[in-house]
Amino acid sequence: MGFSFISFDLISIFYVLISIKVGIDLYKSRESLLDDNVSRQDRALITQAAFFFLIPIGVLLHELGHAIPVWHFGGEVEEFQWRIFWGYVLPSGEFTQPERWWISFCGNLVSIVIGLIPIPFIRFIKKPIFKELAISFVKIELIYSLIVYPMFSIVSFGDWTRIYDFSIKPYAQITLVLHILLLVSLFKAGVFKERANY
Repeated sequence: MGFSFISFDLISIFYVLISIKVGIDLYKSRESLLDDNVSRQDRALITQAAFFFLIPIGVLLHELGHAIPVWHFGGEVEEFQWRIFWGYVLPSGEFTQPERWWISFCGNLVSIVIGLIPIPFIRFIKKPIFKELAISFVKIELIYSLIVYPMFSIVSFGDWTRIYDFSIKPYAQITLVLHILLLVSLFKAGVFKERANY
């Protein structure tokens, strides 16, 4: 493995320290952030806020997404670890290959869904800075869930190693097609652009 759990913990601690600074900066810049003029500096700060304060919630939901199918298939969650910016679920029980596939997939499905849910509602957000926060969260969550984590899993370890185990038919094959279609649709819709128009 390219990374150890200790490495992830150290990264998480480092991110928590940055989060404290971002929180202080948000407090100091509150007047500028809450006016209707979103400057480049405001945008940069709110992007950091989306990452350091909203992504940990996404991580927790991701791990719950793994735990729920474990319970559904009659297993037990031996360990549930949420370490702010990363986590894992250690299931125990007798699972079939397709059931193990679903356990791996469901956490990632949750991550993708929570990245998609805000998109149709963003246009109704009146306050510019909150709209910017939602746009930043969508981008970060979907880029990580659909691109970064799958690539990391392939070169190191992670859920997507099992999700794209093509011996587990037809789940991996169907997922690959839907994965590509979703990425193409999001790129065409401009979701990943520097300045999204939604």
